[in-house]
Amino acid sequence: MDYLNNCIFIDEAAFHINMKRTVPWSKIGSHAEVVIPKTRAKTATILGAISSYGVINVKVRKPRAVNQNKKRKAGGGKAVINTQSRGGTVTGHDFNFICDTMDVLDKHEKFKDCYIVMDNLLIHKNANIEKEINRRGFGCEYLPPYSPELNPIEQFWSVCKSKMKRRTLARRNVIFKNT
Repeated sequence: MDYLNNCIFIDEAAFHINMKRTVPWSKIGSHAEVVIPKTRAKTATILGAISSYGVINVKVRKPRAVNQNKKRKAGGGKAVINTQSRGGTVTGHDFNFICDTMDVLDKHEKFKDCYIVMDNLLIHKNANIEKEINRRGFGCEYLPPYSPELNPIEQFWSVCKSKMKRRTLARRNVIFKNT
């Protein structure tokens, strides 16, 4: 396994209008203050796959709309408000994204026999995901827990988030446009 030449790095990141920069700017001699709105914002999960050759695949996962008025019957026959969550990325989304990414990889000879590298997140460690990766002729590797610095896609997400402007996201709803 050659970390720079035959590895595909897969991860997900959340984008929303209340994102804040990790390094704020301030005038010399004064402390920086960052005010973050406490309102809930629509959050989009973006799944990505990169290699040393560039971006392989990116997919936006929009949050599911929840009907707040919908009621269901609980075991005791009482009507209860539906507790369906808006939900983030689940194993099924991850499985589909990885399969789509492998479809892209199959089209290029240079990605033959490469390794798909992911963090230790539970949705990545599903047995079906690993079986499918191996069945398709790729290797599957997991990074050690709590080691985002070993995954180059984390720097990719950092650059993407630093380029996103709150004003642009709020005005145009950029993440959700055309998806």
